[in-house]
Amino acid sequence: MKKRNALLGILLFLLLTLVFNTFQRKEIINIILSMMSFVTLLFYLRTKDEIKLVISKRIIFTKYGKKKIKDHYAIFLEISNLMTYSQFYDINLSDQILKQVYNQLVKKMGRNHVFLYRTDQIVVILQFKNTAIINQLLRYEEQYRNTKQILNFISRISFKIDKEEENYEISLVAGCASIGIKNDINSIDEIIKLAHFSMLKAKDSGAEIVVANEEIHTIKQDLDSFNQEISNGVKLDEFSPFFLPIIDVASNKIVGCESLVRWQKNKYRIIETAKFKDIALEKNLFEKIDKRVIEKTFLAYSSWQKNKIIGKDFRITINLSLKSLLSYKPYELVHLAEDYRVDPKNVEFDISEDDITSDKALRAISNLKKAKFMVSIDAFNTKNFSPKALLNIDFDILKINKSNLPELELTEREYGFYTTLIKFARMMKLKVLLKGIENNKLLKFAKELEVDYVQGYYFTPPLDEVNILIFLKKYKQGIPTI
Repeated sequence: MKKRNALLGILLFLLLTLVFNTFQRKEIINIILSMMSFVTLLFYLRTKDEIKLVISKRIIFTKYGKKKIKDHYAIFLEISNLMTYSQFYDINLSDQILKQVYNQLVKKMGRNHVFLYRTDQIVVILQFKNTAIINQLLRYEEQYRNTKQILNFISRISFKIDKEEENYEISLVAGCASIGIKNDINSIDEIIKLAHFSMLKAKDSGAEIVVANEEIHTIKQDLDSFNQEISNGVKLDEFSPFFLPIIDVASNKIVGCESLVRWQKNKYRIIETAKFKDIALEKNLFEKIDKRVIEKTFLAYSSWQKNKIIGKDFRITINLSLKSLLSYKPYELVHLAEDYRVDPKNVEFDISEDDITSDKALRAISNLKKAKFMVSIDAFNTKNFSPKALLNIDFDILKINKSNLPELELTEREYGFYTTLIKFARMMKLKVLLKGIENNKLLKFAKELEVDYVQGYYFTPPLDEVNILIFLKKYKQGIPTI
């Protein structure tokens, strides 16, 4: 039945499109547009999401494909609690609420401006008030203001289903976008995609509305580029380790290096992990990237040892993603270390606190320890951190990020917290590393806390294999500090 409805809906849509292209009279066009919207709405909730999207895009293109897109902007709305209603109340409840939201917006703004997009998403396309003068600040404010008005309008409505007594309220999150000042967007579809990306940014940040600015525009362009090029980057072996020295606070000597994944797209462009990690994970490429970077890290470490640039206790720290942590068998890592003549006791795997919440992850960490590798963990970086992890995981080094420290002087309570944390680490026989040392003030604070190790841009930014070699040779006897 669903397949028949979907097929019938598409056939009717194509027939109406053919008639629309044949006749150009205004009265006929208006009739056809109304029929198209009715048919689409009729079959929208009965067809698959992919078919709905094709139909929606076609309708939007028909109405806005030939208009000046620089005069228009898109608002991407997502009803964030519809899945909850479907899962815990009635599977059809979300469809009925979405239909009511759509109808209310159509009544307020007109059918030519409101479009059902996916199961819980609606797109609104509006024209800027002033199309003659382009002022980006005014346009930004206009987008935000009108989006806020739409959200306020919908939030005041209590939705009812049939004759039920219950009233249902919805939660909305919105993204908004126009072509901006770059002027490199060529279609209404690209504006909608940018608005969708802005909506995702709003969800990530916990905001109600995000309007695309040039920074978001650039990030979206990079992600689109990464999505197309990352597979080729793996094939061309463009992912390599960059090394950030670890300094012993007492002696100022370099006692280790942290290996950080970087994408070297060309000689002049080095891309940090955070910018491509999500895409690499989605494409199931991060395990390959991790493995290749580990191999290159071990090769570099082996070379430093062979040339007597580092001592026998020099430590190499490798960040390991959750997927890699769960996929690698400890013996595979042991064999890999043996191939490059690297002692496992000098290899430390840095595990994100977000990745230690599952039993599988805890077992994997335990297996790393059994294989004689070291394990470090960043503490208190996110709300997901569990103090139980400090007791349940047999790790060696507790890392504190500078971002956790106040920008101004510490209060007495804050100072007490950090000194207590250091005392706790000592009781647990853990070493402590303070990350993100960017100035002498933070270095003095680290010494005052009596942490064991520090690292950060105060000493050097991450260096590629050639430059870290020069750095290690130059400061083999220690780094002078003011």
